[in-house]
Amino acid sequence: MIKANSWIISLLKSNLFLILLTIIVGAGIWFYEKPLKVPNEFRIEKIEFDGQEHVQEVLLLKASGLRYKKNIFDVSVNDVKNRLEQISWIKSASVQRKLPNKFCIRVSERVPIAIYQSNYKLHLLDIDGKVLENDGIGNFDNLPILVGKGAEKSARHFLYVLEKFPKIQNQLVFAVFVGERRWNLKINKGITIKLPEKNLGYAMQILDEIADENGFFHSDIQEIDLRVLDRVIVKKRADI
Repeated sequence: MIKANSWIISLLKSNLFLILLTIIVGAGIWFYEKPLKVPNEFRIEKIEFDGQEHVQEVLLLKASGLRYKKNIFDVSVNDVKNRLEQISWIKSASVQRKLPNKFCIRVSERVPIAIYQSNYKLHLLDIDGKVLENDGIGNFDNLPILVGKGAEKSARHFLYVLEKFPKIQNQLVFAVFVGERRWNLKINKGITIKLPEKNLGYAMQILDEIADENGFFHSDIQEIDLRVLDRVIVKKRADI
């Protein structure tokens, strides 16, 4: 046993051992760092998008970060999903890797509900108050126009109430969010409607009841003030 231990100690001290150790470690590093060769059938050949209507496919492809011929296993599905959902129009994205060489991506787009004017520019707005990037309002010029700081944050409730009163909605030119607290309506014939900060639905009900079915309001009316709950203050143009 003593002789065996002495032999081992002598080997550890020898140059031969150091040479063998260097070769083994070097071979291990080379094997670890050498990239694995991926068969061609596992390189991305197909990228399919579904669900998009307003976002061009080329923009989706660019945002996704996917590249043809890339190793399909080098792509993080979650990373692709997160990148796509950075597009203002995209509410959610579902990304599937389908072996051997295909990605299937389905997106859900946001739906514009209003045109929002901010800093003298027009933007599309969805129900969550998300401002959508666009090159123009195009096919959305029939949507209500909202103006004023903070309007995007209160748009959901206001438009929900407005939808219950189609007679008023059809006459609306634009709505202004005043002081980040309440709304003024500008309707046809240049009439301004001042709505209260609270009890919006009740005020709209009063407005709907006094509206004229044919002409809505007489053209000599300048302003209708509904800010006080139990009063309707009408100001005619001749009074100004």
